[in-house]
Amino acid sequence: MKAILVINTSGNYGGAEKRVVSLFGHINRERNDYFLLINRTLYDQMSEKGILSPGERIVIIDIPFDKTKTGRASSTSVPAATPGHNPVRAYLGKVKYFLKTLYSQASFSKQLETILKNKNIKTVYTIWQSGIWGRKVFKRLAIKVIYGANSNLVWHLERDILNRFDSQYRILRDADHVDFLSAGLVEELKGLMPPEDFPENYSISPCSFINYDNFYPVYPKQNKVIFSGRLVKLKNPILFLEAVKIFNKSYPRNSEISFHILGTGPEEKAIKHFVSENGLNNVFFEGKVSKPEQYLQKSKIFISIQQTENYPSQALIEAMACENAVIASNVGETRKLVTDDEGELVQLDAKEIANAIIRLFSDEEVLVKKGRSARKKVMAEHTAERFKTYFYSITDDKQ
Repeated sequence: MKAILVINTSGNYGGAEKRVVSLFGHINRERNDYFLLINRTLYDQMSEKGILSPGERIVIIDIPFDKTKTGRASSTSVPAATPGHNPVRAYLGKVKYFLKTLYSQASFSKQLETILKNKNIKTVYTIWQSGIWGRKVFKRLAIKVIYGANSNLVWHLERDILNRFDSQYRILRDADHVDFLSAGLVEELKGLMPPEDFPENYSISPCSFINYDNFYPVYPKQNKVIFSGRLVKLKNPILFLEAVKIFNKSYPRNSEISFHILGTGPEEKAIKHFVSENGLNNVFFEGKVSKPEQYLQKSKIFISIQQTENYPSQALIEAMACENAVIASNVGETRKLVTDDEGELVQLDAKEIANAIIRLFSDEEVLVKKGRSARKKVMAEHTAERFKTYFYSITDDKQ
């Protein structure tokens, strides 16, 4: 038996969690040798949004300090020191967080061992960076551990003991096999880890994928531009607004175009302030959206201007499936998803982004053509069937 382990106690799950839960759904329809191990909060959230349906092969794990609907603190919310904070208090906060998480992980490991024994599980695929916390359990039970690496954030490679629960360093080093989401991620992490600790056994996913059932175009399309995702500096939401400001001054029919920001995050306050201070009346902050397809189905352009990589963003694939032409930052392996056929690649420059928006809205025929090419591309190349074949190749025992 095998298991897919997906844990997120922060209350803010992302594309990686959605992808593997969707993968389990596909697998569970054709095979009965996989279980999904998931923490209760994440299970409840995904069930409410229709991403996950109840089933007998789903095992729910109760983890102490798991974030609840009452807003109780998460065991994976790292206390960050900010300017003006007392460094001693910040350090003591990290110690408190560490001890709380240590207790949480000990409880998790105990439950995990019982589940693995009872279900006779011999292989575990996990995207949870702290999943290797159970390595003694895995080793004792002779469990093969495969880690799905999705993040290249430097702070995810911390080796300090107080940051161990939020670092993927140890699981990258200790897993039996690592499944990297992209070739670019391999190269970036190679530059951040000592050569002797970089995993010897690894492979690269051939694609990402989404559940396409609700992601399709709805006609007539409207003159809407979408910016969607966790509102953090890495995704450049303020740069997006600077581009809108330039667009409004340069495009004579700017009142016909509306810009919509989907998501929440630490940049939310700065975003609202920028919109207000600059009188961007055609910018609408939508906040946390449970059904992004309701916006993407009718919009014409999707903007993804992340700092280091746009491939293979779930939000970007969702937008392309809905026939949105794409304006994306020309970084990393973005070109694997977006070329001149599907949109425009730009530098991280507000004027260049604004000019790209102007060019697309100035030629409706080209705009429509790029949107259709975008849908055609993801529907052909980023499918569950393609990923599933690869997934079986790294999780099934090879005799």
